[in-house]
Amino acid sequence: MRPLIYADRAPAATRSPRRARLWNGVITVAAAAVMAFAGWQNRWISDDGLIAVRTVQQLLSGHGPVFNIGERVEANTSTAWTYLIALISWLTQGDVAYVSVLLGLVCTVGAVTFAVVGAMLLHGGSRWFLPAGVLVVLALPPFWEYATSGLETGLAFLWISVSWWLLVRAASGGPVRPLVFVLGLAPLVRPELALVYPIFFGALLVLRWPGWWSAARWFAMSLALPAAYQIFRMGYYGLLVPNTALAKEAGEARWARGLLYAGDTVLTYQLVGPLLAVIPLSLWAFRTRRDLIVSMAPLLAGILMLLYVLRVGGDFMHGRMMLPVLLLVLLPAMVLPLRALTALTCTVVTLWAVVCAVAFDVPYEQAVGPDGIADERGFYVVQTKDPHPVTATPYVRASPNPLNAVHATGLHVPDTVPVPLRPDQPARLAVAGKVLGTLGASFPLDVLVVDQLGLANALGSHMALACGQRVGHEKPLPAAYVLADYMAPGTRLPDERLQAEVQRIRSELATGRFPDLLDATRAPLTPRRFWDNLVGAPARTAFRFSTTTAPCPS
Repeated sequence: MRPLIYADRAPAATRSPRRARLWNGVITVAAAAVMAFAGWQNRWISDDGLIAVRTVQQLLSGHGPVFNIGERVEANTSTAWTYLIALISWLTQGDVAYVSVLLGLVCTVGAVTFAVVGAMLLHGGSRWFLPAGVLVVLALPPFWEYATSGLETGLAFLWISVSWWLLVRAASGGPVRPLVFVLGLAPLVRPELALVYPIFFGALLVLRWPGWWSAARWFAMSLALPAAYQIFRMGYYGLLVPNTALAKEAGEARWARGLLYAGDTVLTYQLVGPLLAVIPLSLWAFRTRRDLIVSMAPLLAGILMLLYVLRVGGDFMHGRMMLPVLLLVLLPAMVLPLRALTALTCTVVTLWAVVCAVAFDVPYEQAVGPDGIADERGFYVVQTKDPHPVTATPYVRASPNPLNAVHATGLHVPDTVPVPLRPDQPARLAVAGKVLGTLGASFPLDVLVVDQLGLANALGSHMALACGQRVGHEKPLPAAYVLADYMAPGTRLPDERLQAEVQRIRSELATGRFPDLLDATRAPLTPRRFWDNLVGAPARTAFRFSTTTAPCPS
């Protein structure tokens, strides 16, 4: 079967003029500049971004990719983001938080550039184009805010756009191997991007079928790196997935909450109109079967990603998980060939974009909506009293901790008295709390920070869901479990009821699957421990325990 490769069939009247290429270049540069400006004006780092910062600091300090020394817990969802920040921070010797902010912005600007160039190449690079779908991206405040944030969202944007650009090039006879390699990075960038992988890879096979043997080689090439990391993850951390996936129960179905989350984004910015205006036009503009296949790939991937968002219940951060979905479905429509209907549509979308950028905003009081969805940047700007909190300093200043980290010792759990720390712990001081990024930034790397929401704590992440409130905040580990796990044996608590509960939990932690769970993250990493972690990862990942004493966070 011959590859489906088609030459540019644009009418002669629309070919080449240098002015057309210049105009298209202006569109591309202007789109990148607008995103750079909007992202910089909304620069910040989130509390969750500070979680990644501490992990990178531990890695650069020689303690491994962990949040706490002595506990092998994968507290970051994006493997690629963790190691990319570590590399750039090591090369520049810059503040890790600031590096993550700038790197996110660079990735987002690059994503806009590759998305626009890919659409131009799809529709015939020498034609005159008008900005269409890119106006939707540039006008949405969540794209501005998550261009930075310290999270991997910008890297996810870049992976989507580069994969798209490489797919368009491959469909036109360009190189295949770069696309095959980049597609394989999907689960390392974000686990759910693995849903995009089979759609794009399948489109490549339809367009450039190389025969069974070569197709198998492409498949092996694309999966080599993620497969190697999966073996490392299972042996080092003892799980099949990042610990954050357990803490947020990404395998649970929450369709009703997912619909609320998606509707929160779509209705806030009145997105139905512009999406229905530009997406059908992108399909109407295709000229060949190749164009149709390439155009349908991101649309199908976007629909699959949307179904994932709906199933897991979305997120507690306004708009964040909807952004990759929107970027995917808009890729073929980023720019459209100059025609009368296109010009009219783009004029209407431009008017919407101006109104959206200037007037549309999240309608939450106190920056948190009734469904637990938060204007995360707005919330922390108010909390820190800093319009651009790009390092840990504003967060630490806004939440001063009474402990003197230089001299304090023992285990400090909210609403309980300080107690001695278990003597086998490598730390002299342990603090527990539920605002993990800020808490981690408040103490040196050798202080044990116990996450009571389970993102960086092996015990908390394996709790059964205890609350039906905000996504990611549904596993509040009770203080009694923290005390039972970390308090020195023989310690007497003034509260007899709490003392009895701690004793009961200690007995529980010494039986069943608990010893294996704790040893997987805390026992010395010998070859035997690595092997036991590896083969036990499936059962360990599935393990959950129930507690009736978990107070839901407010």
